[in-house]
Amino acid sequence: MNRSKTMLLLMCIVINLLLVIPVQANTQDAQAKMTMHHMHVMINHAVEMATEGSNLIMLGHMNMASGVDNISVKHGQKMIAHAKGLIKEMLEGDTMQKLHAQGAKGANMQHTHQLAEAAKAYINLIDTMPYDSGHKH
Repeated sequence: MNRSKTMLLLMCIVINLLLVIPVQANTQDAQAKMTMHHMHVMINHAVEMATEGSNLIMLGHMNMASGVDNISVKHGQKMIAHAKGLIKEMLEGDTMQKLHAQGAKGANMQHTHQLAEAAKAYINLIDTMPYDSGHKH
């Protein structure tokens, strides 16, 4: 192969690398953002689940449905506990660990942590809510 063909081939390889590497970086960034978006959905679901669990507990403590009240309270307690577990998984789980290991940071990561911490505080408040019967779940 003559020198000009070799230089042309090398230039094509370099140009290809310069075009592909940013696309891969953007793809990784887009994937991280999509993962965090899905984490936000799970965080919101945890808040909804804890809220509904608290509602079931309150209904059960009204003692208006004999035979169902205890089931309602127990299920509500499980929903709140599960909501706490979801928040913990979003903050500390494998997915978050992988995102940090891949270098995910910036406004999206900060927002994800803030959202999860706020949800965690809200769920903890729900979990310590007293009920008319004097019981805490």
